[in-house]
Amino acid sequence: MTEIKKIVYGMLTENTGKAMCDSGGTDGRGWQKNQTRTLTDFNNESEERYEFDYKFGEVYRIVSVFHYLTNNLEIDDICEEFNDIQKSSDDWNAKINSYGVSEKAYERLLDEELTVENTWNTYNGDSDLSQILQGSDLTINDEQYVLIQIHNGADARGGYTDAKLFKRGAYCEYMIHEYLREYKDSYDINEDIEEGYIENFTDYWNDSKSYTCEEVKNRLNELKTK
Repeated sequence: MTEIKKIVYGMLTENTGKAMCDSGGTDGRGWQKNQTRTLTDFNNESEERYEFDYKFGEVYRIVSVFHYLTNNLEIDDICEEFNDIQKSSDDWNAKINSYGVSEKAYERLLDEELTVENTWNTYNGDSDLSQILQGSDLTINDEQYVLIQIHNGADARGGYTDAKLFKRGAYCEYMIHEYLREYKDSYDINEDIEEGYIENFTDYWNDSKSYTCEEVKNRLNELKTK
């Protein structure tokens, strides 16, 4: 697991550059923010957290990409060899239905029985993840693997890390564990608030300010009567 954490931390802090037309400003890109944090910082952050916009009564759920990736992925010999080749590569012209893959690394996968099942980007669907992920689901020798890139830029159109290969763990449908999904809809969130299952909320605009579940419930009821 330690190896997984080091790899994911390296991806989260990977410099994916600056584009003239992006909205990152001087230091607003994901990789710039993440480089101020240590591996311990990521390891100690909550698996999920909730933010509350007091003015408009909006609740936002954020799932840690670090925990999402490290709690249920594995590294085997194929992953190690592929990722090592990726480290020393500077060409990304592999003829594969995926992104961020070097030709040499792809050639290594062709030594195995390989099928690219599908390619995806979490930006295109419902997701509570703290950062966008892009990747492809693979079957290698009848086992389930996943190629993953983390979005470290400002705009979703660019700023992705090089792809890394991981083997899926036991809860491949849920990634962290069977009780913590990548996405939770507003109905379920409101139900959790009503039942008091969410203890603390951080202010959406000021992370030094927080609210209890009761304070959030009272504010939401107040807005309903307006």
